[in-house]
Amino acid sequence: MDEPKLTLDSGLEWPDFAAIAFYFALTFGIALWFGRKQKHVDDFFVGGRRMPWFAVGLSILATLFSTLSYLGMPGEMIKNGMGVFMGILAAPLSMAVIMLLWIPFFMRLKLTSAYEYLELRFNYPVRLIGASLFVLLRLGWMSMVIFAASMALDRVKGPDLLWLPGPDIYWWIGLVGVIAAIYTAVGGIQAMIWTDVLQCLLLLAGVLLAIGYVAAVDGTGPVDWWKTASNTSGRNNLPPVFSWDITVRTTIVFAMINHFFWNICTHGSDQVVLQRYFSVSSLKNARKSYFVNFLVDLTMASLLSLGGLALLAYYLNHADQVPDGLTAVKGADKLFPHFLGNQLPAGFAGLIISAFLCDAIQTLESGVNAITAVAANDLVPRLRRGRPRIMSDLMFARVLSIVITIAVTANAYFVANRVQAIGETIVGMMPKFFNMFVGPLASLFIIGMFFPRCTARSAIPAVLCGFSVSIVWSWWPEIFGVTKENSPSFLLAIAFPCVTTLALARALSWFVERKGDHPGLKYTWREIVRKDENESVS
Repeated sequence: MDEPKLTLDSGLEWPDFAAIAFYFALTFGIALWFGRKQKHVDDFFVGGRRMPWFAVGLSILATLFSTLSYLGMPGEMIKNGMGVFMGILAAPLSMAVIMLLWIPFFMRLKLTSAYEYLELRFNYPVRLIGASLFVLLRLGWMSMVIFAASMALDRVKGPDLLWLPGPDIYWWIGLVGVIAAIYTAVGGIQAMIWTDVLQCLLLLAGVLLAIGYVAAVDGTGPVDWWKTASNTSGRNNLPPVFSWDITVRTTIVFAMINHFFWNICTHGSDQVVLQRYFSVSSLKNARKSYFVNFLVDLTMASLLSLGGLALLAYYLNHADQVPDGLTAVKGADKLFPHFLGNQLPAGFAGLIISAFLCDAIQTLESGVNAITAVAANDLVPRLRRGRPRIMSDLMFARVLSIVITIAVTANAYFVANRVQAIGETIVGMMPKFFNMFVGPLASLFIIGMFFPRCTARSAIPAVLCGFSVSIVWSWWPEIFGVTKENSPSFLLAIAFPCVTTLALARALSWFVERKGDHPGLKYTWREIVRKDENESVS
């Protein structure tokens, strides 16, 4: 088959921009449609608790499998092999925990903000700590999402698209932030969930198109791509199974630990995820939503990893099409967006890029909506108690959404500088900017659910110590002045602080707690799950 004649600076053409305009018009139409139906703040945050379970399942996938994963997984496969992907072997274990422990517990609580639970179980200071950790987690996460989307746009835009001073990527950051601010304030969670469904389907189509294109152009398949990757110097397709040396970047066991703790921690403490479960009507539907998410997650991860192999083989065979100043392996995260903008036929590329861009905006919106829900329920009411209101709860939620989006966009400039200075893959950078909050935050909920002896007296010092451990682990090279090769594996950056916090809380519960009952005992996992499914907890 003849190879398409392409140049490195082909970029997007007019059919691509037409597809992008159409897709933006469609998604904004969805936002306006659902926005006009909102009558109450519950409609904005949890969709009136009547969203379809299949849509919620796809929405969870589209949110957690954000731009970072969509770019990061192929990039990680290209640069470092299958190590991180092998973590998927732990999926049945995390599925059991989420289906049997987490979902029944949270669905019986009937909350809007997950951090309401921490006040019921402990006290308001613990709720404030949990809400603050979540806000920091999602601020860092969204800032990285904006950076990743802007980096992708910068790679596919073609030459001379912008005539503004300074690096183009900074203008893209501002553009993504402005669009997200408008979209977030209008649509609410109903618009987010239905747009997530559309984007999930288009993102699946994008990676399938990339795999199919390489197979058709080169006449090769997965076996050929694996052999090519295995013979590439500077990378190792399969890492060691295990090592006692925690400075080894990737082992299969480390990857499984990371996958297990990431899933149970996010599904057990992250408002972005739990808010979607809160939007369905029953425990049965919540479990169906998770099962849909589980199946599509496995499919997407497998396809993106296969796509990474395909892209590596393609650019090793067509070195003249690699972006200037990069090699096939060194390009890593930049190869997939470059491929979409320069190899796919006009129109198709624009449609996938628009879904890709809207996925970043939608991910940003999900985080902002969740932070707004937390702020409106956990933080602001105590601050304005007794003071007259100058706007309705719904209007306040919309204004706060815009303010948070602007703050996240500003922080994305710092992330862009740090990511480009460090030179790590997107996956490797995640602990530094948001995963370091995941373990300590989740441990608060686990302590509340399964450590009945613990009160705020032992939970607060334990989580603060665990958070300190997490900071040191994630920023080890910068703190101690060593190379990243001599630093603890980023794949343990969630598990180690989480386990440390739990162990310390257990020990403190025997030394600083008083004997006897306390009010929080009725909010442990055993007590909550024993209640009838339709009985709300007051």
